[in-house]
Amino acid sequence: MRNRCSKTSTVLLALAAAAGPLMAQSEARGALTLAPEGEVGLEERLVLRIKIDGVSGGRPRPDFQLENLRIVAGPSQSTSLTIVNGVPSSSLTLNWSLQPLAVGKARVFSARVRLGDQVLELQGREVEIVRETPPGRRRQARQDPFGSFRDPFDRRSPLEDLLGRRRSARRQEQAPRVFLQAEASPSKPWVGEQVLYTLYLYTDVDVRSINPDELPDFKSFWSRTIPQPERIQPELVTHEGQRIYRFVLLQRALFPRRGGTFEIPGVEATMEALVRDSDPFGSLLPRARQIARTSNAVNVEVQELPPPPPGFEGVVGEISLAADLTPRELEVGEAATLTLTLSGRGHLQGIAAPDLGELSGIEVFPPQQKSDERLRGKNVTGSRTWSYVLVPQKPGEWPLPPIEIPYFDPRRDRYESAVAADLGLTVRGTTSIEQASGQTVQLHPIRSGALPIVAGSRLDGSTLRPWLFGIPWVFVALLLGSRRFAGGSRFSQGRKRLLERLKAASGEDRPRQAAAQMEDAWREFLEFRWEIPPGTPSTQWGGLLEANGVQQTNAEGLVKLADDIHYLRYAPKLSTTTELRNELVERSRKLIRSLG
Repeated sequence: MRNRCSKTSTVLLALAAAAGPLMAQSEARGALTLAPEGEVGLEERLVLRIKIDGVSGGRPRPDFQLENLRIVAGPSQSTSLTIVNGVPSSSLTLNWSLQPLAVGKARVFSARVRLGDQVLELQGREVEIVRETPPGRRRQARQDPFGSFRDPFDRRSPLEDLLGRRRSARRQEQAPRVFLQAEASPSKPWVGEQVLYTLYLYTDVDVRSINPDELPDFKSFWSRTIPQPERIQPELVTHEGQRIYRFVLLQRALFPRRGGTFEIPGVEATMEALVRDSDPFGSLLPRARQIARTSNAVNVEVQELPPPPPGFEGVVGEISLAADLTPRELEVGEAATLTLTLSGRGHLQGIAAPDLGELSGIEVFPPQQKSDERLRGKNVTGSRTWSYVLVPQKPGEWPLPPIEIPYFDPRRDRYESAVAADLGLTVRGTTSIEQASGQTVQLHPIRSGALPIVAGSRLDGSTLRPWLFGIPWVFVALLLGSRRFAGGSRFSQGRKRLLERLKAASGEDRPRQAAAQMEDAWREFLEFRWEIPPGTPSTQWGGLLEANGVQQTNAEGLVKLADDIHYLRYAPKLSTTTELRNELVERSRKLIRSLG
């Protein structure tokens, strides 16, 4: 027995000694395979296998490129040595586990293996990634857990295959929940009522950056941006029965300008999120991934207001009116200031000044006005202030008539009136003086303080009487003459001024400022030509122009033009509005020619 064993050992040693030179002389060959072939489900794993025959020593260095695939494990390595007819051969097998990234073509290309000075060029492989695993392999996985294809990196027992695809289910459960959702409240507002538009980001992973491709078009609304804090704070909410973080990305205060159903389109955004690999062989740290999401579109059904009461100027919101009169006691010829302040929640731009009517014994001068607008939380609040100068012409007690402004309250769905407190004016003094001669002279209230009549002076009653009665008639004559002289050229003067201001607006690069210049130019022209107050809402221009004899088509054209200018002035997207600005300027020029 001992001699037989020694003889056998000698033979093996001799074979081993002969194998070295033979292996050194053999030429290495390589092959690349990718399994499974054909169509591969998005949730499946592929095995990239490179087998090298005739390895003569040294460490092989494989290299290849991937398209629509990523490595999730590997490489694993195995070697084998076989002797066929006394000729030894060796082989080395390398395996990688690959994960599809998206539906579509996937391939391995530019594959090679370097062995010392030798480079093996390998043929690439290509598969088609589909959303669902092909039915044949699904049945095979259920019926034959020991089938022909098994992932060499799969450490599960065959019993886990029989119990179902737990890995796929776990991957689906751990997929990041990231989506955009838009909301508008209320969804059925009245014309002029504030609508709060909000774009939310819902996420259960860390989103490092987000870039909206394009913001919605709010053309049918007057829009006001609600600034967001520099550091956005998330809130933990419940969505579809699960807890998730929510961020406010964008908020707009919208005021519908007319009735109808309007769609605010969805927002497309690309974001970078840190996503943890759900695979056990994946990285323990989250990786940055590009994610594209689109929010839902929002429909807003705008209700037309009910038939308005007399004096309604389009005020919608929660409004109050305050009045102040200073001083309340004064002498004849002195002036008092009446200040009216309309304030509250709502968009108050363009509201005309209240008409005080005829105040017997008091001269009322046109008011000075100013406006203010600000945000209080998420609500737009504003104020309009008008200051009237009142000059009493004779002494007495002068109660001011009740002042009220109708408005529509959207909370109560009805019209209300903002009423100012009753005010009264006490006027002391006299409008006449008795001269030394015994005659009584009536004094103009404003002139009495500036030109007192001193008894015995050269300006006695007989001297002043012709001037007091003659000067006003001279002024009237001059005024009528000047109006008659200017009547023929009034339109041409206003048109020239309007064209000059339109030319200045066409050279303004900033869209908001250009629109403001055009709107102010038209308001100035309407006041100059037809005495339409500058604060009149543009929606009322048509009726006022027709009442002044302007053709209906031109009046309606001006209202439409004003609506488009208003959009240019308050549109949220202001980077590509040069063409619109030029179009509005040209339309204005054509319209002014039609009015002539």
